[in-house]
Amino acid sequence: MFLENAGKKLYYDDIGVEQSGEPTLLFVHGWMASSSVWREQVSHFSKNRRVVTFDLTGFGQSAKPNDITYTPDIWLDDIDLLIEHLNIKKPILIGWSMGGALGISYAVSRPEALSKMVLVGSTALLVAPPEDFEPAIPPESAEYLLTALHNDFSVGSRGFVEMMFPEINSEQLKNEIHAISQQTTVSIALESIGNIGSTDLRPMLNQIQVPTLILQGEDDAVCSLGAGLYLAEMIPNTQFDIFLGKGHAPFLTDAQAFNHRLTAFL
Repeated sequence: MFLENAGKKLYYDDIGVEQSGEPTLLFVHGWMASSSVWREQVSHFSKNRRVVTFDLTGFGQSAKPNDITYTPDIWLDDIDLLIEHLNIKKPILIGWSMGGALGISYAVSRPEALSKMVLVGSTALLVAPPEDFEPAIPPESAEYLLTALHNDFSVGSRGFVEMMFPEINSEQLKNEIHAISQQTTVSIALESIGNIGSTDLRPMLNQIQVPTLILQGEDDAVCSLGAGLYLAEMIPNTQFDIFLGKGHAPFLTDAQAFNHRLTAFL
């Protein structure tokens, strides 16, 4: 389905039925991804509650306008529009990677909007000087990635996907996520990661008021274990859980355990 409002065209799915006292689950995907990455969670949780997924502006099947600047405010507005359009009351926001960064900003700027939050493979700052903060991605790796994307988008995005999945026997998932990444454009990809990747969320972490669960792959090369531990230390009322031997997308590579741990938090 598509939501067309305020000059936007957002692709979304609204599945399951909202149960009394059970907040809707609102899943927010990461950079160069789409709502389809949540398929294992949609099929599991929609049996007993309402589940909403969507594609952020510039990604997946949503519109990709050329006359806007791709900053976090664009995507926070996406979330506002969707919540209003679907009449969602205080959802539980589950954000992956860039979606987690958006969740942090949303929870602080709209403190009454959410009931809980889950951050998956997320960080308060993507790249930072080593003496200042342990970066999610080392600066030299980030520079190499951005150069590769600029020179050959398909090859560069494949390199990023390889970073996501250290697990053996994950070729099918790598191919799937790489295909999804090609739904955006190189200009949107570079502009968006430049803007959100340089946004320092550290000063706002202690302002988060909702109960928060942090789910982190032990071997995540995109958002390091140290970055996840920092979130757990700085955000009040937080639970932290590690997926041993897993990378950046445990909701795909260890879906059963991911769904079990998410259920316990819900």
